[in-house]
Amino acid sequence: MAKTSVETAVELQSKFEFYLIALTFSILGLSIQTAAFGSHLAADGFEIAGWLTLFFSGIVGLLRGESVPVAYQIDSKIVSVKRRKEEIGEARERWVDVQIPFTEGGKETVLSGKQAEEKFDSVIADLGRQFKRTENKVIRRYQVMKWAFLIGVGFLVVARCIPPVLSITERLAAMFS
Repeated sequence: MAKTSVETAVELQSKFEFYLIALTFSILGLSIQTAAFGSHLAADGFEIAGWLTLFFSGIVGLLRGESVPVAYQIDSKIVSVKRRKEEIGEARERWVDVQIPFTEGGKETVLSGKQAEEKFDSVIADLGRQFKRTENKVIRRYQVMKWAFLIGVGFLVVARCIPPVLSITERLAAMFS
């Protein structure tokens, strides 16, 4: 069966995020291996700042990856509870009394009909709040990961550019003096 556009989008997004995390740690590792310190204080500072920022980006990306499945699990529960609520509503329309056990705080209660539907509504609302919090956390972490990655790469570019730029500037100054 062909994938829906949403399934394709989710798959591509997750692949991109794994790639970004791998790229972050790869750039971090390569920059550590190829670092040369001591020639310029500013370059050394930008190099270290780049490492720390890339490391931070990678860790935030890993933490984000931990939260994404939680959001999907909560969303799945919402769909399941809504489906169960619809079944109760359909049963009520047929004048069938369905008993639904609910466990809350270690205590089980059995509700039916309108009371069960109202309880399902409160469960759906609670799950919706949990989903929104988790979704916001995932979105914030992605923004932090993305910007920390870009800033970290920027720091490394500046660090690696300082020695050649200073060398060229010194040569040009010597030529014109």
